Amino acid sequence: MSSVRETWSGMGPGSRASAIAGLLVLTLAVVAVAAALTATRPPPGPIAGGPSASPADVPLPPIQTPPPEASLEPVPTPSPTPRGADPLLGIDGRLTVLLLGSDYRPSHPGNRTDTIMVVSVDPTTGQSAAFSIPRDTVNFPLPKSGNYRPKVNALLDHLERTTGEGYLNMKRAVSRAFDIEIDRHVFIGFAGVKQLVGAVGGVDVTLDKAYHDPYYWVSSRRQGWGLPKGTSHLDANDALIFARSRKGDNDFGRARRQQLLVMAALEKTRSVGPSKLPELLAIAERTVRTDLPFDRAQDLFELFSTVDLAKTKRVVFGPRTYATGTSLGAFALKLDVCKTWIAKNFPPARPLGAWPEEAPPVVSPAPSATPAG
Repeated sequence: MSSVRETWSGMGPGSRASAIAGLLVLTLAVVAVAAALTATRPPPGPIAGGPSASPADVPLPPIQTPPPEASLEPVPTPSPTPRGADPLLGIDGRLTVLLLGSDYRPSHPGNRTDTIMVVSVDPTTGQSAAFSIPRDTVNFPLPKSGNYRPKVNALLDHLERTTGEGYLNMKRAVSRAFDIEIDRHVFIGFAGVKQLVGAVGGVDVTLDKAYHDPYYWVSSRRQGWGLPKGTSHLDANDALIFARSRKGDNDFGRARRQQLLVMAALEKTRSVGPSKLPELLAIAERTVRTDLPFDRAQDLFELFSTVDLAKTKRVVFGPRTYATGTSLGAFALKLDVCKTWIAKNFPPARPLGAWPEEAPPVVSPAPSATPAG
């Protein structure tokens, strides 16, 4: 961590404020790719059945109308943190973030969050866990009472239109659904995904079995894409396909690949070192919206640089274990079963736990004076 600390100490206040966003964007933006690219709809293109025009260059839209300027400024919480609770970790002593990936495209206005993931980390142990909510989930709990009957990928847009506080109420809805505390949110578009992966020289992923999608249009003349069993290196283009492709299995397999890609991206970020931070931060400023408090940026920076990826627990709450099928390919969550997984795999709650303080330096005692003989 010495090189990380040296880079941190050399940053100006503005760069420090956005450093954590840079890490989160590289780690988590790849998850938003599938949200951005709705593979269930026939792709338009100049050749019938051919590839769609690449949406990776479309800028991230803000959810509000009219759109405000992009901002990484923290959003004040609507109520004070209870006395004795860490302002970032809340009451349960762990950091839990709601990750939202938008499928915005000019031909499909609005922000359907086809990617919804919750990540929780314990800052004292590095223990972490993540779960994904399928985009076709229906009857999802609303923030205060009742359920949202349409698919959950439209809930954020609905909450923004009806309450004017889409992010806040999306956190409240997820919190109510799973009986967990959601501390912050990160909302990501896909404009910088290829740039981010390319900036770190690609990523390595390891599959326990081969994957092949015979229907994916790689170019106007090439259809079909896949990876062999074992470890493969993905450049920016292949990483995008890895997150988009679903016809080699299904949406739930795609969600699992997104999680795998997230872990690979964070691992690669740590291996390339802090010299890449300026480039990553520039991309971050264009592609992320978050309410993470930047007065705690150094804590967050170090936490996401040291989390134990190999032991991160991950799951997609899909059928049949965690959801039951309804009509037209939609699913209703078995919330009690989902909550059981969370209780077993999330970092243990530490009521009113605080961020660990650095141990004071060890000072050797001064040698005692030798008595005169």
